[in-house]
Amino acid sequence: MKLLRLAILICTSITAVVKGQAISTNAKTNIMFLGCNHFGQEAFYKQAPSTDLFSPNRQKDVAEINRQLALYKPDLVLIEREPAEQHTVDSLYNLFRAGKLNFAQLNYGRAEAYQFGFNLAKTLGLNQVFGVDYYNGLSTRLLKEGEGLQFFTEGLSAFSNFGRSVDKQLKDNVINLKQYLLKINSPETYALTYHTLFINPARVTNGTFGKLDASVDSAHVDKRYIGAEYISIFYNRELKIFSNILSVQQATKGKRILVIMGQRHAAVLSKIFENDPAFTVVPVSRYLK
Repeated sequence: MKLLRLAILICTSITAVVKGQAISTNAKTNIMFLGCNHFGQEAFYKQAPSTDLFSPNRQKDVAEINRQLALYKPDLVLIEREPAEQHTVDSLYNLFRAGKLNFAQLNYGRAEAYQFGFNLAKTLGLNQVFGVDYYNGLSTRLLKEGEGLQFFTEGLSAFSNFGRSVDKQLKDNVINLKQYLLKINSPETYALTYHTLFINPARVTNGTFGKLDASVDSAHVDKRYIGAEYISIFYNRELKIFSNILSVQQATKGKRILVIMGQRHAAVLSKIFENDPAFTVVPVSRYLK
């Protein structure tokens, strides 16, 4: 009889665990990343009219992209602005919703935050667009000296050349804006980005950095592991963005998140969120067709 009661207890416990797992799975938050080049930067569009998001053809592309992204039905749209800038984001978005702001009035009006973020949020009737960035002004070419540096710099150059080749396809009208976004958000490009910036640098040792900004405590940089230090500096930013996203989600209880940021952030953050059991990462290609 004792064995029977024990068996019933074990079965009951297993059932409870299974049900708990099912509830947990159903309660997962969906998150989708749209990694972008910074379309608002003058260097991107000034010498190539075909990359100007204000041009009639690109506005058609933007409208079609937004139409397809809206099918995802995000209840949270997050952009590459710091939480400290939220008041400014709110002011601009409220003006835009009221029909009192034309993006052409903004120096950075071509930016993905406006063309995709604000447009989508307005279409979906969202009350706010949230900034979740954590900024630093460090260049990816921060590593200047070290054993094994050539391997890293060659990989970084190859990565940059790949990026330029994709940009050129857009500039030469070989691909349209949607195809461009699909290419830079593909699993293969995400993997290349991650490997170039967050794996390869660890092979560099006994070296030095170039100019650091105030976000880095240079007194505690161990030059013996200069490549690992490089990774930690850039990964630190991504982890703080991750934390900002979690804070907004927890405050709003959003369940379908769209994050619009630079491609590098999208590549790393998608990997971080894949390892958080509370989230399901939805590939943007599921909606951009």
